[in-house]
Amino acid sequence: MDMDKLKQWMELAEKLEKGDFWKSIFETQDEAASEAAQGSKPSRYPAYDLYEREEENWVVLELPGLRKEDVELTLSGNELTVRGIARPPLDNAAPLHKERFYGPFERTIPLPQLGEQSPVHARFERGLLILNYERIRRKDEQIEIE
Repeated sequence: MDMDKLKQWMELAEKLEKGDFWKSIFETQDEAASEAAQGSKPSRYPAYDLYEREEENWVVLELPGLRKEDVELTLSGNELTVRGIARPPLDNAAPLHKERFYGPFERTIPLPQLGEQSPVHARFERGLLILNYERIRRKDEQIEIE
């Protein structure tokens, strides 16, 4: 057993012995729930999925309530940066309860198997930003052993 894991176990046992263990577990969950209830920016916004289909890769991002004018896409190497601003649906309205995030956001997504000449296509559909690009594939090739 390595020393880092042993140290973690010792700290955990010490918390359990002091009675702080369950308190620390529930405080962390309460803080996360409080953040969500205040509509603060989630740590990974916008959420995305990456799919592989035939000879293409697809990226699907959740951007509910946004329009294409609210979003900017930048491609640098094999990294896609999505930035924009999520605006509340009602102007001059005081929220009574708020769980959704509003405000500026930015997220960088690595695009696997993106070729230098592969164009990336993007479209908005029902609150989803959908991108696709052709994957690079290596042909079977012999590798010489030195």
